[in-house]
Amino acid sequence: MRNLLYLYLKFRLRMLHGSHCARSTIFWIAGTLILLVSLIALFGASGPLCAQEQKSPETTTPAVKPHDPFRGKECSDCHKLVVPSKVNCLLAKEDLCEFCHKVSAEGGPAKLVELPEPLCFKCHREDPYKGRFVHGPFAAGACITCHDPHGGEVPGMLKITGSQMCLECHQDMNAQFADARFPHKAAVTGCIDCHSPHMSEHQYLLTSAVPGLCGNCHENIARDVQTATVKHSPVTEETACMNCHDPHATQESGLILADGLDICLKCHDRTVTVKDKKQEFADMKKLLATNPYPHGPVQNRDCSGCHNPHGSSNFRLLTNQYPQGFYAPFFISNYDLCFRCHDAALATEEHTTGATEFRDSDRNLHFIHVNKTSHGRTCRSCHEVHASANPKHIAATVPFGNWDLPIKYERTENGGSCTPGCHAFQKYSRQPAKPGKQ
Repeated sequence: MRNLLYLYLKFRLRMLHGSHCARSTIFWIAGTLILLVSLIALFGASGPLCAQEQKSPETTTPAVKPHDPFRGKECSDCHKLVVPSKVNCLLAKEDLCEFCHKVSAEGGPAKLVELPEPLCFKCHREDPYKGRFVHGPFAAGACITCHDPHGGEVPGMLKITGSQMCLECHQDMNAQFADARFPHKAAVTGCIDCHSPHMSEHQYLLTSAVPGLCGNCHENIARDVQTATVKHSPVTEETACMNCHDPHATQESGLILADGLDICLKCHDRTVTVKDKKQEFADMKKLLATNPYPHGPVQNRDCSGCHNPHGSSNFRLLTNQYPQGFYAPFFISNYDLCFRCHDAALATEEHTTGATEFRDSDRNLHFIHVNKTSHGRTCRSCHEVHASANPKHIAATVPFGNWDLPIKYERTENGGSCTPGCHAFQKYSRQPAKPGKQ
């Protein structure tokens, strides 16, 4: 381009300084032609150049470095720490990351293709997750609160071990376990033994209804409950086992909510009426408070010493056989309940100086009252089995049908006396009989 302009100027100078007219004309024409050619060359070349400049992209520095995973590499080639473990999501294991993640070529962090809940259910069926009670994170679609979506060392792709996972949120339970003397083994080893982490038809997200749930492990107790002819209503009604037990941890053995006496007095602090049999049980709290001589098991605060709280084949939920009426024929097995603690000799030896203090010299008065083939008097004929106002659990009155039969017992230094409704005044002394007297 510069050469053409140079020739044009050179011809114009020659035209101006030339002496011959014809020559000047020729130079003028030549100069004009050179100018035209120069202009054509100028505009002809600049057109394609502009077009080329329009097609070329501007060289600018991007704001974010582009994500560049697609040059012969898999996602896990770079993101090795994301899928490092034994229990993996199948998608992560097979490097199908784009099933869940959307990676922008312009750069920046990867995004989920949609919200976690519908995304998870693309693979995980919704059918098993049904119920009226829903776990909070599951209800909110926050699956990754508990689960690592890529995998981990813990089964179920949990972020940490099962029970520890639950205690991350349920910190009140953490405190209960820390303070309790007796933790429930099932609660320590894994909450999901009893609770569903997603949904349930049962309150507290239990996997099945109580008491059936408890019976899955406590088979012997479940069998007692099912086969018992005498049912204990707290076991069969409302929250069943949880009426008396804490399923997580307590300060009392057997996971009971309070000690063996206090737990019973939660209900037996008033007169209790059994609806179907129209029976009434005394206000035990009042009876124990007003009588200073408690029976041994009561003194030890252990009602289960005589009663089975889950159910029994014996009346009054007794653990062993004991006569139900005022009179009963005597045989040892009929008094199994009493003879677990008391020596049977007190009722089998006609003469003794050591088996019992209820004797006239060596004549065993227990034997005389109890050991009969037909109308033997049972223990309740004279004794109050929970607590009494007199030593040796001797009752003030005992039930005899609709009548409260009076005992009228008087204690002496070496014996005592009574004037009950069943015989005239009698007294006894443990002193040896004088010679010539029987």
